[in-house]
Amino acid sequence: MELRSTRELRRNARLESTPAKKAGTPAKTQAKPAPDQPADKLSLSRQAVAYVEGQSRRMWAQDQEREPRPRGPLDAIMEAMESKKKELDSMEKKLDVLRKCQKIAASIMKGNRVPPEDLQYLMNNDPEGYKLAMAMRRPNPDPEDEKSVLDDEDKNGVRAEGTEGGGEGPSVEAAGGGEISAAAES
Repeated sequence: MELRSTRELRRNARLESTPAKKAGTPAKTQAKPAPDQPADKLSLSRQAVAYVEGQSRRMWAQDQEREPRPRGPLDAIMEAMESKKKELDSMEKKLDVLRKCQKIAASIMKGNRVPPEDLQYLMNNDPEGYKLAMAMRRPNPDPEDEKSVLDDEDKNGVRAEGTEGGGEGPSVEAAGGGEISAAAES
C-alpha cells in the first residue's frame, strides 16, 4: 500500500502528463499502469498526514515511557553506589549516636554528674549501656558537672520524646543512689 499526500499526487500527475504530450506518444501507452507501482493507492491531505504523524509520535513516546530503557552496566554500578552511599550515611549516624552514648556512659561510670538530657538520650538509644553504666558506677565524693555531649538537634529530639513521657528523666544521683545502695545491701 502506498501513502502519498494529495499535493504530491497532483505534482506527480502534472509531471507525468507533461512529458507524454511533448514526446507525442500514443494514448494507449499512457493508459497502461506501470508494473512497478502497486495497485492500491491512498491519497491524504497535508492535515491528515500531519495528524497521523503526530499520533505516531505520541504513541511512540507512550511506548518509551511504559517500557523501561535498557539498563547498561554503568546504570547498575551507579545504582549500587547510591544504595551503598545511603547505607553508609545511616551507619555513620548510628556510629555517631553510639559515640555519644559511650561518652555519657563513661562519665556516669566515673561518678560524675551528667545533664538530664544526656541521661535520657542514653536511656533511649542504648538501654543496655545505661544499665551497665549505672551498675559499674563508682561512688565519687566530689563529682564533677559534665558538659553535655549532645548537639542542639539531639537535645530537641530528646526533649520531644521526654515530654511525651510526662516529665524529665531521673537525675543521675537519684537513679544511681538507689541502685548503689541496693547493691551494697546484698
